[in-house]
Amino acid sequence: MMLNKYLCNQGLILISLVGLLLLNNNLIYGQEDKEDAIIILSFLDENENKTITAKVSDQNGLPVEELDLYFYVQRTFSELPIGDVFNTTDENGIVTVDFPNDLPGDSKGDVTIIVKIFESDFYNDTSLEVIKDWGVPVLVDDLHEQRSLWAAGANAPNHISSNYYRLDSSDMACKLLYYFRAI
Repeated sequence: MMLNKYLCNQGLILISLVGLLLLNNNLIYGQEDKEDAIIILSFLDENENKTITAKVSDQNGLPVEELDLYFYVQRTFSELPIGDVFNTTDENGIVTVDFPNDLPGDSKGDVTIIVKIFESDFYNDTSLEVIKDWGVPVLVDDLHEQRSLWAAGANAPNHISSNYYRLDSSDMACKLLYYFRAI
Protein backbone atom coordinates (compact mmCIF):
# COMPACT_ATOMS: atom_id res chain seq x y z
CA MET A 1 0.00 0.00 0.00
CA MET A 2 2.80 2.40 0.90
CA LEU A 3 4.66 1.49 -2.29
CA ASN A 4 1.54 2.22 -4.35
CA LYS A 5 1.16 5.71 -2.76
CA TYR A 6 4.86 6.42 -3.33
CA LEU A 7 4.66 5.45 -7.02
CA CYS A 8 1.47 7.50 -7.47
CA ASN A 9 3.09 10.58 -5.94
CA GLN A 10 6.20 10.16 -8.08
CA GLY A 11 4.03 9.82 -11.17
CA LEU A 12 2.15 13.02 -10.32
CA ILE A 13 5.41 14.88 -9.80
CA LEU A 14 6.71 13.64 -13.16
CA ILE A 15 3.48 14.64 -14.94
CA SER A 16 3.60 18.08 -13.29
CA LEU A 17 7.19 18.64 -14.41
CA VAL A 18 6.41 17.60 -17.97
CA GLY A 19 3.40 19.96 -17.98
CA LEU A 20 5.52 22.84 -16.76
CA LEU A 21 8.08 22.17 -19.47
CA LEU A 22 5.46 22.05 -22.20
CA LEU A 23 3.64 25.16 -21.00
CA ASN A 24 6.76 27.22 -20.48
CA ASN A 25 8.79 26.20 -23.52
CA ASN A 26 8.97 29.86 -24.58
CA LEU A 27 11.00 30.62 -21.48
CA ILE A 28 13.17 27.54 -21.87
CA TYR A 29 14.07 28.10 -25.51
CA GLY A 30 14.30 31.88 -25.25
CA GLN A 31 11.67 32.56 -27.91
CA GLU A 32 10.59 35.78 -26.24
CA ASP A 33 13.97 37.28 -27.15
CA LYS A 34 13.42 36.95 -30.90
CA GLU A 35 12.89 40.04 -33.03
CA ASP A 36 11.10 40.64 -36.30
CA ALA A 37 13.04 40.68 -39.55
CA ILE A 38 12.16 42.98 -42.45
CA ILE A 39 12.00 41.32 -45.89
CA ILE A 40 12.10 43.46 -49.04
CA LEU A 41 11.42 41.60 -52.30
CA SER A 42 12.39 42.70 -55.77
CA PHE A 43 11.57 40.94 -59.02
CA LEU A 44 13.60 40.95 -62.22
CA ASP A 45 12.29 39.65 -65.56
CA GLU A 46 15.01 39.73 -68.22
CA ASN A 47 14.40 37.80 -71.43
CA GLU A 48 13.61 34.27 -70.27
CA ASN A 49 15.23 34.59 -66.82
CA LYS A 50 13.03 35.49 -63.87
CA THR A 51 14.70 36.08 -60.51
CA ILE A 52 13.45 36.94 -57.06
CA THR A 53 15.80 38.90 -54.82
CA ALA A 54 15.11 39.20 -51.10
CA LYS A 55 16.91 41.63 -48.83
CA VAL A 56 16.58 40.95 -45.11
CA SER A 57 17.35 43.50 -42.42
CA ASP A 58 16.72 43.72 -38.69
CA GLN A 59 14.68 46.39 -36.89
CA ASN A 60 17.70 48.73 -36.89
CA GLY A 61 18.14 48.48 -40.67
CA LEU A 62 21.28 46.34 -40.47
CA PRO A 63 21.55 43.45 -42.96
CA VAL A 64 20.95 39.97 -41.59
CA GLU A 65 23.50 37.41 -42.75
CA GLU A 66 23.37 33.62 -42.62
CA LEU A 67 19.57 33.52 -42.39
CA ASP A 68 17.70 30.78 -44.25
CA LEU A 69 14.77 31.95 -46.37
CA TYR A 70 12.30 29.52 -47.93
CA PHE A 71 10.67 30.36 -51.26
CA TYR A 72 7.39 28.74 -52.33
CA VAL A 73 4.68 29.02 -54.98
CA GLN A 74 1.13 28.40 -53.81
CA ARG A 75 -0.45 25.43 -55.54
CA THR A 76 -3.96 24.00 -55.16
CA PHE A 77 -3.36 21.88 -52.07
CA SER A 78 0.09 22.87 -50.82
CA GLU A 79 3.13 25.06 -51.36
CA LEU A 80 5.69 24.13 -54.02
CA PRO A 81 9.28 24.92 -52.96
CA ILE A 82 11.40 26.82 -55.47
CA GLY A 83 15.08 27.70 -55.35
CA ASP A 84 17.69 25.68 -53.50
CA VAL A 85 17.09 23.59 -50.42
CA PHE A 86 18.85 26.25 -48.32
CA ASN A 87 18.60 29.84 -49.53
CA THR A 88 20.93 31.64 -47.14
CA THR A 89 21.50 35.39 -47.07
CA ASP A 90 25.00 36.73 -47.73
CA GLU A 91 26.87 39.39 -45.71
CA ASN A 92 24.63 42.07 -47.27
CA GLY A 93 21.44 40.25 -46.26
CA ILE A 94 20.61 39.39 -49.87
CA VAL A 95 19.57 36.08 -51.43
CA THR A 96 18.57 35.52 -55.07
CA VAL A 97 16.41 32.68 -56.40
CA ASP A 98 15.63 31.75 -60.01
CA PHE A 99 11.93 31.37 -60.79
CA PRO A 100 11.00 28.41 -63.06
CA ASN A 101 9.66 29.41 -66.48
CA ASP A 102 7.27 26.48 -66.92
CA LEU A 103 5.16 26.83 -63.76
CA PRO A 104 1.42 26.92 -64.49
CA GLY A 105 -0.61 29.78 -63.07
CA ASP A 106 -4.28 30.65 -63.22
CA SER A 107 -6.17 31.73 -66.36
CA LYS A 108 -4.22 35.04 -66.40
CA GLY A 109 -0.89 33.47 -65.49
CA ASP A 110 -0.88 34.79 -61.92
CA VAL A 111 1.00 32.83 -59.25
CA THR A 112 1.34 33.53 -55.53
CA ILE A 113 4.98 33.66 -54.44
CA ILE A 114 5.58 33.05 -50.72
CA VAL A 115 8.79 33.84 -48.83
CA LYS A 116 9.11 32.48 -45.30
CA ILE A 117 11.42 32.63 -42.33
CA PHE A 118 10.81 29.84 -39.87
CA GLU A 119 12.67 27.99 -37.16
CA SER A 120 15.26 30.75 -36.88
CA ASP A 121 17.21 31.08 -33.65
CA PHE A 122 17.11 34.88 -33.61
CA TYR A 123 14.08 35.99 -35.68
CA ASN A 124 10.34 35.38 -35.45
CA ASP A 125 8.59 33.27 -38.06
CA THR A 126 7.54 35.52 -40.93
CA SER A 127 5.65 34.95 -44.16
CA LEU A 128 5.30 37.30 -47.12
CA GLU A 129 3.02 36.69 -50.13
CA VAL A 130 3.16 38.46 -53.50
CA ILE A 131 1.06 37.79 -56.62
CA LYS A 132 2.98 38.00 -59.92
CA ASP A 133 1.99 37.17 -63.50
CA TRP A 134 4.98 34.90 -64.04
CA GLY A 135 3.09 31.65 -64.51
CA VAL A 136 1.97 30.00 -67.72
CA PRO A 137 -1.75 30.77 -68.27
CA VAL A 138 -3.91 27.66 -67.96
CA LEU A 139 -7.19 27.52 -69.85
CA VAL A 140 -10.11 25.80 -68.12
CA ASP A 141 -11.57 22.91 -70.10
CA ASP A 142 -15.33 23.42 -70.27
CA LEU A 143 -15.93 19.80 -71.31
CA HIS A 144 -15.70 18.69 -67.68
CA GLU A 145 -18.14 21.41 -66.62
CA GLN A 146 -20.93 20.12 -68.90
CA ARG A 147 -23.69 17.80 -67.81
CA SER A 148 -22.77 14.14 -68.21
CA LEU A 149 -23.21 10.77 -66.52
CA TRP A 150 -19.67 10.89 -65.12
CA ALA A 151 -19.98 14.46 -63.81
CA ALA A 152 -20.62 15.44 -60.21
CA GLY A 153 -24.16 15.37 -58.87
CA ALA A 154 -24.63 19.08 -59.54
CA ASN A 155 -23.90 18.48 -63.26
CA ALA A 156 -25.96 15.33 -63.73
CA PRO A 157 -28.02 15.21 -66.93
CA ASN A 158 -31.35 17.00 -66.65
CA HIS A 159 -33.46 14.02 -67.70
CA ILE A 160 -32.02 11.87 -64.90
CA SER A 161 -32.33 14.42 -62.13
CA SER A 162 -35.79 15.63 -63.23
CA ASN A 163 -37.19 12.06 -63.47
CA TYR A 164 -35.77 11.15 -60.11
CA TYR A 165 -37.23 14.14 -58.29
CA ARG A 166 -40.63 13.91 -59.99
CA LEU A 167 -41.40 10.68 -58.18
CA ASP A 168 -43.22 10.57 -54.91
CA SER A 169 -40.78 9.96 -52.06
CA SER A 170 -42.81 7.01 -50.78
CA ASP A 171 -42.71 5.09 -54.04
CA MET A 172 -39.36 3.27 -53.72
CA ALA A 173 -40.13 0.71 -56.43
CA CYS A 174 -40.58 3.44 -59.06
CA LYS A 175 -37.39 5.13 -57.96
CA LEU A 176 -35.46 1.89 -58.40
CA LEU A 177 -37.09 1.32 -61.79
CA TYR A 178 -36.05 4.80 -62.99
CA TYR A 179 -32.60 4.35 -61.54
CA PHE A 180 -31.95 1.06 -63.35
CA ARG A 181 -33.48 2.39 -66.56
CA ALA A 182 -31.05 5.32 -66.50
CA ILE A 183 -28.06 3.00 -66.09
